[in-house]
Amino acid sequence: MDYSAANVEQAVKQFYLNPSLQSEVHFWLTGAQISPAAWSFCWELMAPNKGIEVQYYGASCLHVKIVRFWHEIPSEQYESFKSKLLETVVQFALGPKIILTRLCVGLSALVLQLLPEKWPDAIQNLITTFQQEGFAALPTVTRCQILLEVLTVLPEEFFSTNLPQLRRTILRQELTKGLDHVIPLLQSLLTDESPLEVYQSSLKAFSRWVDFGLAMDRAEPIVHQVFRSLRNPHLFDIACDTLVSVFAHPESYKYPVTIQRLLSEVLALHELLSHAVQDEDKETCEGICRVLVSLSENHTKLIVESVLGPEEVKQNTTSLLQMILACSGLPGHFPVDESCSDQTFTFWYLLQDELSMISEEDFTPLMEVFKPIFFCLIDVLLIKARHPPDAEYMSWSLEEKEQFRCYRQDIGDTLMYSYSILGVELLAQLVNCLVSLVEKYKQGSQEWQNVEAILFVFSSISESVQTDEKLHIPKLFMQLREIPFANSQQISTALNMIGSFAEWMQWHPETLGCVLPLVLQGISNPDVGTAATIALKDITRENLSNIQPFAHQILMACQSCFEANVLKSRDLLRLMSSVGHILSVMSSHEIMQYLDKMITPHVEHLVALAETQPCPSNRSDVHTTVSIFAWLFGSLDTELEGGDEEHQHQQQAKQQQDPSEPKPIFVVLEKISPSIQKIAYAWTFDTGIIEAVCDLYKKALQKLDNDFAPISGDLTELAINLYQRCPSTAIIDLCKQMLLIFGLQENFIPFSKVIVDNVCTRSLQMFSAGMRNFTDVIEGFMCFLAQVCSFNHTCFHCICSYDLNFHYFLSPAVLSMTLPEHATVKASCSFIIEFLNAGAENDVFKNIVITHGHILIDRIMRAIGGESQRGIIDYIADVIMALNKHFVSQLALWLKSIVENEGYPSPRASKQDKENFIKNLLRDRMNKRKTRDVVKEFTLLCRGLLGTEYAEAAAAFL
Repeated sequence: MDYSAANVEQAVKQFYLNPSLQSEVHFWLTGAQISPAAWSFCWELMAPNKGIEVQYYGASCLHVKIVRFWHEIPSEQYESFKSKLLETVVQFALGPKIILTRLCVGLSALVLQLLPEKWPDAIQNLITTFQQEGFAALPTVTRCQILLEVLTVLPEEFFSTNLPQLRRTILRQELTKGLDHVIPLLQSLLTDESPLEVYQSSLKAFSRWVDFGLAMDRAEPIVHQVFRSLRNPHLFDIACDTLVSVFAHPESYKYPVTIQRLLSEVLALHELLSHAVQDEDKETCEGICRVLVSLSENHTKLIVESVLGPEEVKQNTTSLLQMILACSGLPGHFPVDESCSDQTFTFWYLLQDELSMISEEDFTPLMEVFKPIFFCLIDVLLIKARHPPDAEYMSWSLEEKEQFRCYRQDIGDTLMYSYSILGVELLAQLVNCLVSLVEKYKQGSQEWQNVEAILFVFSSISESVQTDEKLHIPKLFMQLREIPFANSQQISTALNMIGSFAEWMQWHPETLGCVLPLVLQGISNPDVGTAATIALKDITRENLSNIQPFAHQILMACQSCFEANVLKSRDLLRLMSSVGHILSVMSSHEIMQYLDKMITPHVEHLVALAETQPCPSNRSDVHTTVSIFAWLFGSLDTELEGGDEEHQHQQQAKQQQDPSEPKPIFVVLEKISPSIQKIAYAWTFDTGIIEAVCDLYKKALQKLDNDFAPISGDLTELAINLYQRCPSTAIIDLCKQMLLIFGLQENFIPFSKVIVDNVCTRSLQMFSAGMRNFTDVIEGFMCFLAQVCSFNHTCFHCICSYDLNFHYFLSPAVLSMTLPEHATVKASCSFIIEFLNAGAENDVFKNIVITHGHILIDRIMRAIGGESQRGIIDYIADVIMALNKHFVSQLALWLKSIVENEGYPSPRASKQDKENFIKNLLRDRMNKRKTRDVVKEFTLLCRGLLGTEYAEAAAAFL
C-alpha cells in the first residue's frame, strides 16, 4: 500500500479504532513517517476537515521530517516552507491546542535547522513576525501565547535533538544572542497589566531559558517579578516551578552575590508559609518548601560560608535554616496531614557533608552555629517519627502506611548524618530524654509513641556509634528494663534497636544479660517474631565469643518456639540460623545432644513430607522444612577460629575430640538425605524447592569439605538426574561447587567427568530447542564452564569428554553471544576468554581455537557491526584482547578477511575504516582500556553514531 494521504488517514483511524491491529499499523505508520512522501501528505492531513487524531499525526510527522530529514528539502524551498509552516500555525491559532503545540515544536526545529546562515536573527525575526499583518487578524493575547509557546519549546528542542558537537556549539551561540530579545520581551509581559494566561506562558518561557543557560545576574530582574507572582494563587504553582529551575541550575553557584540578594525575597515568604500552615494549605506549603529546598540544596557551600560572613548575611542564613526546619517539622503526620517535609532530608545530608570538609580553624565558630541547628532538627524529627494514635493509624490505607514506613527510614538516615555532627552529645541528650520519658510513661502522663520514637532514633544512629562508647549506650540498655511495653510496635522497635547494636555488644558482653530476656520473650510472640528473630540472629552471629554462658537458655527458648509453631516461615529459618551459631561454640558431643532434641521433630516431619504426594497445599511446608536444614548448615560451623582466651579454650577442647567422629552436619545430612532426594525427585519441576535442595547441599559442602566424600556419589547421581529432567541454574551452581571442592581428587575424577559430560550434553539440547527460552540456564552453564576452566586448565581437560571438540564447548558459547541478555553474553565471553587462556597451555584447546576461531571472529564482528546491543561491546572487546594475547598471528589473518568483504560487518564501514580498526587493535593489543576504546569507536562508526552528541553521552555507559 502506497503512502498516500488517504491511505495514511485510514491507517491512523485504524490505529485508534482497532486495538488488535495497533502493532502492525504502528509499524506501517512509522514507515510512512520517514518516507519522502511524508513531506507532501503531512500538510494534507492537517486540513481543517480532518479529525484531530489525523491532524496530530500530520503535525508530528512534519516535526520528524524537519528534525531527521531536512536534507531532503532543496535550499531554494526553505523560504516557502517557512512561510507555509507559519501559515499553518495561524490556521491552528485558536486550537486544537495539542496540534498548535506540535506545530510550534516543528517551528522551533526549523529554527535550529536554519540558524544562522539561512535564517539569521531568527528569534528577533519571529518576535517581529508575530507583530506583522499576517498575524494582525489574531487577538493580541493569542499572538502572545503562540510566540511564547515557540520560545518555550525552542530551548527544549535544542536539548532533545541529537546534534554534532560543533553544530550544537554554533546553535548555542546563536540562541544566546537571541536572549537579548527574549529577556526584554518577557520583562514587558511579566507585569500586572498582562492577562493571566500571558503571564503564565511568560513564566514557562522564562523557566526554559533559565534551563538553557540564562545567567543568574542577567535573570535577576525577572526573578524578582517571579517572586511577586507567588502572591497570586493563579500563578503560584508555575512561579514555584520557575524559581526551582532558577536555583537548581548547575551554573547558579557562580553568582553568590546574586543569590544573597535573592535570599531576602525567600525570607519574605516566611509569613506566607506561616499562614499556609495555619490554614492547612498543603499546596502552598509544598510549593514554598520546594523553593526553599532548591535554593538550599544547591548552595550548601554558600550557606556554610555565609555563617562566617557579616552579621546581616549570617542572620539571613540562620533565618533560612529556621525556615527549612519549619518545613521539616510541618504539623501532622506524613503523608496524610502533610506531604512535603521529606523534601528537606537531602539538604540536611548535603549540609553535614559540607560541614565535614571544613578546615580546623573554621570548625569551632561553625559548630557554634550549626550544632544548635542540628539539635533542633533532632527534636523536630523525634516528633515527625512518632506513630499516630492507634485509631488514626488504623484508618490509613496500606499505601499510606508504606509511605510512612519509608518516611521513617529517611528520618533514620537523616539522624545518622546528624550524628556525624553532634557525636556523643547527641547520645547524652537522647539518653536523658529517654529516662525522662520512661518515668513519665510509667506514671501514665506520656503516650507509648514518644518512647518508641526515641528507641527508633537509637536504632538509626547505631551504625555510627563507636565500639568503645561505654558511657551512654549501657545506660540505654539498662533503661530498657524499666519500660512497660504497651504494644507490638513498641516492642518491635526495641528489638530492632537491640539487633542494630549487636556488633557493639561484642565489645561490651555485659549488656547481653540486659537484652536477651526481651529478645527471648519476643521469639515466642508471633506479633513481634520477625523483629525478635532478626535481633537474635544478629546477636548470636556477632557475639560467638561471649554467648556461651547464655547458650542453654537461648537453645531452650528456641526449642519451645519450634514446638509451639506460631512463627512465620521466614522467622523459623532465622531462628534455626541462630541455633546453628550457638551450637558452633560447643563440642560435637554437646551439639549432638541438643540436635537430637531440636532436630528430630523436623527430621520426622521431613520424612513424612517425602512420602506425601506433591500438591499446592503442602508446597510451602516442604519448602520451609528443607530450608530449615539449609539455614542450620549455613550457620553451624564447628571449625571456628578462636577470639578471646575463653573461646580459644573451647576450641582446644573441641580439637581434642576423636578425629574419626563425624561432624554434626554430616550426621544430620545422613539422616535427611534419603528424604531430601525423594522430595527433589517429586518436586523436580518446582524451581523454588529445587533451589532450596541445592542450597542445602551447597552449604553442607562448604562446611564439610572433604568430609562430604562418602555421599558425593549419591549427590552426583541426584544432581545429574535432576538436571536431565529440568535444567536450572541452582543445579548448575551445585555441580560447580562439587567440582571446585573435589575436582582435583583422583578418586572423584570419574564423578567430575560424569558431571561435566551430563551437564554439557543436556545444556547443548537447549540450544536446539529454542535457546531464548532458557537464557538464565545458559548463563549459568557458561559461568559453570568459565569457573571450572579457570580453576585448573589441566583438571578441566581431564574431566571432559575424550572427544573434546569445538561443538561441545566453544560453539554454544559463540551462540550464546547472540542472546539479548547482557548477563548471558558476559558469561559466554568469560568462558571464551578462559578457554583462550587455556589454549596457551594446552595443545588440544589450541587446535580447537586455530581450527574454528574464524567462526568466533565472525560472531564478534557481527556484534560490533550492529547485530548486538552496544551494552555488551566491552565484553566483546575483552574476548578480542584474549585472542590478541594468545593467538595474535591467527587473529591478524582472520581480521584481514573482513577488509575485502564489502558491506561487512556494516555498510557504513569503508575499507579504510576497517584497515584502521585492525591496525589499532593489533597495535594496542596489551592495553585493555585502549582495546575497548578502539572497539567502541568502530562499533559507533558501524552504527552511524560516530561523532554525534548522543554517542558521546552514551559512550560512558558502553
